[in-house]
Amino acid sequence: MAEKFSEMITARVDLAQSLEAGFDSYLDDLAGGYGRYLAPVVKKEEPELDAGYQLVLLRRSVRRHRLQLEQHDAKVVKQAQEIALAGAAVARSRDAVDSKLRAVRSTCRGIYGPQSLPRIGVTGLFPRGAARLYRLGLTVQSNLEKPDLGVEPQIELDLGEGVPTATVQLAGQLGGQLGQLRDRVKERHEERRKVVGLRWRRQILIVEFDRGIRGIVRIAQGISRLAGRDDLGQGFRPILRRTLRKLEEQAAAEGDGAEAAAEVAGAEVEASQAPGEAASDETSV
Repeated sequence: MAEKFSEMITARVDLAQSLEAGFDSYLDDLAGGYGRYLAPVVKKEEPELDAGYQLVLLRRSVRRHRLQLEQHDAKVVKQAQEIALAGAAVARSRDAVDSKLRAVRSTCRGIYGPQSLPRIGVTGLFPRGAARLYRLGLTVQSNLEKPDLGVEPQIELDLGEGVPTATVQLAGQLGGQLGQLRDRVKERHEERRKVVGLRWRRQILIVEFDRGIRGIVRIAQGISRLAGRDDLGQGFRPILRRTLRKLEEQAAAEGDGAEAAAEVAGAEVEASQAPGEAASDETSV
């Protein structure tokens, strides 16, 4: 899914850059012809029309759409990296809790015997999911802290006066690991929540980009034809092709249909060059 969005953003950025190059290359030519076309309707008392400035504003609009899309997509990529880092931190804390639970099981089996394990809650395989493992850890910690656990040590332990029992000590050690796991899971949740909002905003910017670029291209086509440059009017000819169905089908085949429906939007942009223009002409988009 990320690769598809990268392709969609790249296609739009390429289109915008081609349009900007087209305005730069033919601004004077278009402005002169457009100014001559409008000259007969400009009244004497009115200021002279600056047709070139209108084209400059169109070019700035293209650049604004492009920068908005590029900058926001960079935020999405950065946030995805933050999620990856948060996920790695969760994995480390999860493994630490898993290791501590195994230590609790080994210690309790050695001190209190195998019959104590069901009472403590450390029998069987431990879950691999961070949330489920955290809940199990809380249960084990609570059991270890109970004064009436109902297990007696099978070996003599001289802990000294005022020293907590072995189960209480294990509960304290486990609590520290559980606290870290809770914090890491919370941080990952926050990062995921942020990236959902960023992806939704990116989807909106893609739609706004397509709508704005269509309008700008149509204006550029009209100006070029009024300026007597039909060849350039044909050069500004974007083909915006919807690929929503294709992306949804691919995502569904990969088992990510729900995520795709929430994220997929916009159209791929294909470039077509005006007939009669040189190969180096970058105004064709």
